[in-house]
Amino acid sequence: MASLLVTTVMLAASAQAVTPVKGDIDHRDYRYLTLENGLKVLLISDPQAEKAAASLDVHVGHHQNPLGREGLAHFLEHMLFLGTEKYPEPDAYPAFISRHGGSHNAYTASEHTNYYFDIDPEYLEPALDRFAQFFIAPLFNPEYVDRERFAVESEYKARLNDDARRIQDVYQALMNPAHPASRFGVGNLTTLADTEERPLRKDLIDFYQRYYSSDLMSLVVLGRGSLDELQKQVTERFKAIPTREVSLPEAYPPLFGKDQLPVRVSIQPEKDIRRLSLLFPLPVNADSEAHKPLHYIGHLLGHEGEGSLLSLLKELGWAEGLSAGTRHRDRYDAMFQVSIQLTELGVRAADQIVALVFHSIEQIEARSLDAWRYEELQQMANIDFRFREVSAPMDTVRGLAYRLHLYEPENVLWGDYRYAGYDAKLIKKYLGYLNSGNVLVSLVAPKVEGESRSPYYQTPYQVQEQAVEQPEIKARIQKQLVLPKPNDFIPSRLAVKEAPLLPGPGASDEATPRLPEAVVDKSRIKVWYQWDQKFEVPKTSMRLRLKLPQVAAGVEGAAKAELLSELVRDQLNEFAYPAQLAGLDFSLRPNTRGLDIEIFGYSSRQNLLLTRIVEALRKGRFAQDRFDDLKRKVERRWRNEALDTPYGVIARQVPRLHFEPYSLGRDKLQVLEGIDLKAIHQFADSVLKDAELEVLLYGNLYRQEAVRLAAYLEHQLLGDLTRLDLAPARVFRLKSQGPWVYERPLEHNDSVTMLYVQGLSTKLNDVAHMQLARRLLQPAFFHELRTEKQLGYVATVFALPLKDQEGTVLVVQSPSVDSDRLWREMDGFLAGAESHLKEGLAEQKAALVRELREPAKTLYQQSGRYWEDLMMGDTRFDRRERLAQAVEAVTAESLQAYYRQVFADPARRLWLVTDRSEEAPEASPIDAIPDYQKALEALSYP
Repeated sequence: MASLLVTTVMLAASAQAVTPVKGDIDHRDYRYLTLENGLKVLLISDPQAEKAAASLDVHVGHHQNPLGREGLAHFLEHMLFLGTEKYPEPDAYPAFISRHGGSHNAYTASEHTNYYFDIDPEYLEPALDRFAQFFIAPLFNPEYVDRERFAVESEYKARLNDDARRIQDVYQALMNPAHPASRFGVGNLTTLADTEERPLRKDLIDFYQRYYSSDLMSLVVLGRGSLDELQKQVTERFKAIPTREVSLPEAYPPLFGKDQLPVRVSIQPEKDIRRLSLLFPLPVNADSEAHKPLHYIGHLLGHEGEGSLLSLLKELGWAEGLSAGTRHRDRYDAMFQVSIQLTELGVRAADQIVALVFHSIEQIEARSLDAWRYEELQQMANIDFRFREVSAPMDTVRGLAYRLHLYEPENVLWGDYRYAGYDAKLIKKYLGYLNSGNVLVSLVAPKVEGESRSPYYQTPYQVQEQAVEQPEIKARIQKQLVLPKPNDFIPSRLAVKEAPLLPGPGASDEATPRLPEAVVDKSRIKVWYQWDQKFEVPKTSMRLRLKLPQVAAGVEGAAKAELLSELVRDQLNEFAYPAQLAGLDFSLRPNTRGLDIEIFGYSSRQNLLLTRIVEALRKGRFAQDRFDDLKRKVERRWRNEALDTPYGVIARQVPRLHFEPYSLGRDKLQVLEGIDLKAIHQFADSVLKDAELEVLLYGNLYRQEAVRLAAYLEHQLLGDLTRLDLAPARVFRLKSQGPWVYERPLEHNDSVTMLYVQGLSTKLNDVAHMQLARRLLQPAFFHELRTEKQLGYVATVFALPLKDQEGTVLVVQSPSVDSDRLWREMDGFLAGAESHLKEGLAEQKAALVRELREPAKTLYQQSGRYWEDLMMGDTRFDRRERLAQAVEAVTAESLQAYYRQVFADPARRLWLVTDRSEEAPEASPIDAIPDYQKALEALSYP
């Protein structure tokens, strides 16, 4: 009888089922349906999925917070993880997910709260059972209501120095207070105060019962089962979510009140950043957005090719970058934002830049409303959708659960790519909002004086008048602004190359999976090639690593390599930007001993792009003004490193202590002043001498094409041989001589304590034990130090390998507890953590083995795996399989023995702290890094 009922429910839902439009190479099956309670559901069947995943998006967020309870929606997101009537233990859900190889998280935005997880496919059904209970019968345990307030407070305080939040706090202070976007969203102990007059738990439950209604929710589930099987699993569990009578406003008050605009605000940042932004409030609706009018406008304003606004601003020495597009979108409103990264000279020219932006907007309306420009965007979007490769399961479900609120079910996959048709009147309508009387002009710069302070992040700012009338642009400047030409990089040849009639030398027989083969194998150059026969996309991945003795020689070489990379990218930007728009992108960046070049995208014009990159690198000649601007840019970037997230700053100290060569920003700053343009030109002239090159060419190209490319690269990139030796890479291995401690004070009020432990060897057996121990420790570490003890918002365990030397980091960042206590708490956890290694070992082994053996899902992912093997020296390309076998061989006894040797031995620990008192636990201080490294064992890599 029960089976009959389930079948009846499925048939009723199937009658309303919709199959979304999907791309040509998308192997997944999709079904959209609406449950009887109004819950929108998208099911995705993927028999090849490495993980199952689910996401539920509630179309409710910060904007629904009651007055005086700012942060309540975010607090509710935290609380749903901490027990339900069916699964009352506060760690029941996270422990189950983690035990079965998964991960979970959530976020709260202005109009959305999104919950998501992934897990081993065979455990999807019980995971859904636990997940569904969040939205049916959460406990809101009073004990955890009180504790979790402090987690929100820690999260708030951890980001007090975050410039994005600090700037947003100013914007909210300037907005119409009647609009919900003007309100603080994160929450803290003040807004989440628990008093007799206003009990927090009551407000929390009231909010949940008011807004968490099934018809405001969308659910996406991806699994290996058939669509019918997934539908049964979902219907049984989620049909019990209640439908409530929710009253939402049909419109919001204006984002800015009458006479609030135009206005200018100057804001002082924490980091050394300079940015000018023009923000225009405007209405949005789904019908208009289908035609992408704002995408069209943003494309033209944000263009970076020849004759663009950005090119002009760079030539004038005023800007380093520019972007344009929609920001801060909610149900009814958005802000269109033009944002310009300024030079120091650009800060002084802010008025002229604002005038140039408005002139560009006027030119779009007067000269740029052309159907062919729209059709170019439409054509490229259609190509991208046709050859859209699937993303990871958790990324897929999280994004689609959000998009179910934006698009009709049949367009949920296509909506971001769909250009419904050119509509000049609609574009003009939106251009009308981009006027000088409807703008917030924001100038962010270090030397800005701020008389006011924002309410929650205490950001200094000053409000000034913004003139409606703009200064006239000189005719000679106007002539330099030219509209984009037709994009020659849009691919015209989209055929996937057929298999060659004859296999190339060294090619494997059909019974054996194809692997990259060395088409060139010489002392200074090795080129690996594989024609792709799996993913059926007209794309190719090119990866090049140049090992350069001058870069590896020390910090000066590292600084010059970063400057050279920046200059080459800047020089190529006008040429390469249309290629990027046409799905062909490149990167050029320094590594610790040389340079990496990567090109990925549609194959038809890749060789042209590669040639231009190589020519620019070989020529190495740059204008003085561009050098000066970019030198200042990298100087700011290196200085700003110290102001990043505190635990991130501390984590970067580990490779500084244990890897050579490795330079931090502050190391490179010490040599930067002595580097001038002449020095960079000399460096460019000689840096390719004694170079060694390793290349991977994988995708839609034939062997003979790879051989020709190899000959070209050998001729162009391998300079003269002068017998200058390449310094080896070295990893310094901890021995039982500790514990050691390294103190790194920060410009932040939070304390950080970090523990770094290393594997005993580089053997895969060691790697297998370390990875399993880490997976088993993470959920227990988080639950004990974050959920139970509330030591800080950040309490996590993560991998930090150096070459093939495995390593693990345990870290807590706290706004209220000093480093000494964090050290003792972490020490206490490790003393009793061995018991956690027994719980779920079999499941974690199975999950890790499955991940290691899971085939790559995209051409780019497969290329990345091949490249990782090559960088590890594995030319058999089977490291993942050998590691999987090593994981299978781990036993409970061997893992416990490994834990005692590696994690439980205080003498093999490196502690990193932000502050340390005389009462701190005993450890040998690291006063000089070279002396510390001499005490360790060094592993050398060619």
